[in-house]
Amino acid sequence: MPATTQAIRLAPRRSAHRQSKVRSQFNILVQKLETERVKLAHWRAEVPKIQALETGELLPLIQAFDERARQLIFQYDRTWADPALGRRDRDTLSELICEMALDFIERGDDDEAVRTVCDKHSAGAFDLGDTEEGKALMIDIIRAETGIALDADTDFSSPQALFEAMRARLAAQDAGQDVHQRARMSTREARLHAEENKLKQSVRDIFRKLASALHPDRATDPAERARKTDLMQRVNVAYTANDLLGLLELQREVEQIDQAGLDSLGDDRIKQYNRLLEGQIHSIRTDIKELQAALAFAMGLDPGQCRTPRAMLGSLRTEIKHMRDDVKCIEDQARRHADIGQLKGWLKHYRLHGLDSDVDEPWC
Repeated sequence: MPATTQAIRLAPRRSAHRQSKVRSQFNILVQKLETERVKLAHWRAEVPKIQALETGELLPLIQAFDERARQLIFQYDRTWADPALGRRDRDTLSELICEMALDFIERGDDDEAVRTVCDKHSAGAFDLGDTEEGKALMIDIIRAETGIALDADTDFSSPQALFEAMRARLAAQDAGQDVHQRARMSTREARLHAEENKLKQSVRDIFRKLASALHPDRATDPAERARKTDLMQRVNVAYTANDLLGLLELQREVEQIDQAGLDSLGDDRIKQYNRLLEGQIHSIRTDIKELQAALAFAMGLDPGQCRTPRAMLGSLRTEIKHMRDDVKCIEDQARRHADIGQLKGWLKHYRLHGLDSDVDEPWC
């Protein structure tokens, strides 16, 4: 029996002048679900293209940049001892080395040599943490800027120690929030449990009817057995996913239910179906958001600007362009700053003016 392409819809009851609210809602929900299915399928189809662009172009650029950043940290460390640099230049250069080293470490590059250089140049940078008043001030600043509440006994001896303390505290705060959230949700989950079982029973009833009609062992003809095996696999997938629409489509495909059978369903049953459809729509939308967020996070992109595969590909190409520019920029900086005179002039500008407002990193 050929599969039908006609969409699942409910017609008004013959005795009614207009369609009931729950039946109209069913049709609206089915249409929304079909739209979300298409979106999810589109995302899954585009994922290989997105990942290929990430692994083929973005990641090599990130690796190249990180290696050049590492080399520049060591170049600055060697230059720091040059007698042509005055004390203020050395202090500024130490600040710059620490900033670059911490950025390197925070990106996940656990490089012992970089840590050693960072510790070497951080001696003067963290003097504020040597007194109780200084510690309290730093704790207040960190809480205001990041929302992380550090303890008074936090280790301020080095940037890395502070970073580790902040990361541990953030993890503890998140864990505490999760505990309270689970406690609030438990009561609501208990109330919904009985209703969910009722909704699952509606899906189970359709599954049993299909399983009874499509069991491959009941077919003697090999071709018919193969057809039923394929259909039964689709039934199992739909049932496992709690996919009401998929099961209804299969029922109509195997002529277990026709349009008249759909239209004869009572409003109470349709209400249950509507709840299931709402759940499916929410589930697919969640799948899309999680897929989108995971891809965006892996590539360092803003999820808010990557709401469609096309937008994500556009953001990825823009990020690739920026990374090419950053690699070129840090290479140019390393070359220019190999000249002690150019480095001294740059350090003076950096000390007086800081970085330009549109530059987030300590290069260029």
